[in-house]
Amino acid sequence: MLLVIFPLQASWGQGITLVRDAEIERYIKSYSTPIWLAAGLDPDNVQIHLVNNKSLNAFVAGGQRIFIFSGLLLAARDPSEVIGVLAHETGHITGGHLARFQDGLKGASTITIISMLLGAAAMAAGAADAGAAIMTSGGQFATRSFLTYSRTQESSADQAGLQFLTAAGMSGRGLISFFEFLGDQEALLTTNKDPYVRSHPLTQQRVESLRYQAEASPFWNKPTDPVFVEMLARIQAKLHGFLTHPRRVFTMYPIDDKSDHARYARAVAYHREGMLENAIEEMDALLEANPKDPYYWELKGQILFESGKLRESIEPYRRAVIHGPNEPLLRVGLAQSLLSLDDEELAEEAIVHLERSNRTEPDNSFSWFQLAKAYTLVDNKAMASLASAERAAITGSARNTIRRANYARENLEEETPSWYRAQDLYLLARNAIEDQYRRKGKAPPPMPGDPPPEAEGKDGDRSNKPDTETPEPEPADTEQPTS
Repeated sequence: MLLVIFPLQASWGQGITLVRDAEIERYIKSYSTPIWLAAGLDPDNVQIHLVNNKSLNAFVAGGQRIFIFSGLLLAARDPSEVIGVLAHETGHITGGHLARFQDGLKGASTITIISMLLGAAAMAAGAADAGAAIMTSGGQFATRSFLTYSRTQESSADQAGLQFLTAAGMSGRGLISFFEFLGDQEALLTTNKDPYVRSHPLTQQRVESLRYQAEASPFWNKPTDPVFVEMLARIQAKLHGFLTHPRRVFTMYPIDDKSDHARYARAVAYHREGMLENAIEEMDALLEANPKDPYYWELKGQILFESGKLRESIEPYRRAVIHGPNEPLLRVGLAQSLLSLDDEELAEEAIVHLERSNRTEPDNSFSWFQLAKAYTLVDNKAMASLASAERAAITGSARNTIRRANYARENLEEETPSWYRAQDLYLLARNAIEDQYRRKGKAPPPMPGDPPPEAEGKDGDRSNKPDTETPEPEPADTEQPTS
């Protein structure tokens, strides 16, 4: 599991943590793909983001991006409840709801979206100063309305979600069950309501109407796929292992429970308690019964890596990639393990995996950070600089993008794909900075790649020269692997 930390914290005490995990993302996509196909969406174009937060919440932002909270996954009593919520959120996507407020986010990076959402959430919670400090888009987005749907939009998403479930041959029972679970919160004070209730207003009439329509489906009594049930058990075991206090985990999954998901949760809890031998014992038992499971191999590699067993972690990660070749996060994990030994030959292997991962997930800044490190280890400074430029572009540092991309384009062989990419990054970042200064009525500062400045006049007058600014520092890593 890779926790992606967005270091944004408002004075009202809320931060944002995104959870990156290949297995959980794969399972949620398995839940969602039939729905997306029924909705006419390309599953490859819909992104799932996991938010580490205890709230029962999910929302759509930035086009076809669904954010789902860990609290919702942990509280779900059946996969059909998660599937129902995903169908409902898909209805918001196809309905184009909140397009007026969120249209500006469609081309934004996940980091930008999270920044905006945190600011909107702060304002919705009443911390206007905190929200204003975070929301820096000059009033482009509404505050309280940013994540709030009208009842007409909610009804539309309800109808669409049920249609998608029926077209996919799935029951709407889970959607009704989830809404009934939240229904009693409609009577609470606004400040105490669950975020899902605040952003998706519920009424008894709405739930009853939805139930009537859902029961009319020929699939109302269709049981949940047992494979989906096992997926949710593994999702919850893994989340509890990483996010719940270990003592609580050992109570929930006692030692006499020999099920796979119980061993899974205990392995993570043992790891968090520094009990390496116990953690590996649980993982070896899982792998003996499931030798081709890529996610079990990944977790064993992660446990060894985070326990300082760097060289020993490589082989489990390699096995994970062998059995899950289409999972970019597994390749990133293997590459991180390979690079930890500062070995040139292993760095070459890491480059292969990172290049492939970045082709699949080009917005993973941690992967670009690792690729820059790999190219540095093999003494390819130009490609290292290009990877750093990619990362700077993702994290929103235009000046660092210019600096890194300029070095790359000046040192790469001209008219190669990498050289053209460096040119593109340079020009995009430069144009962004120039536009920013023009909007302020100022001349852009000198930037890397500019021709040498003209000599000063006789009297040393520099009034026609553009203002200069101190270059911003290299941005801190926003993605850190941790348990």
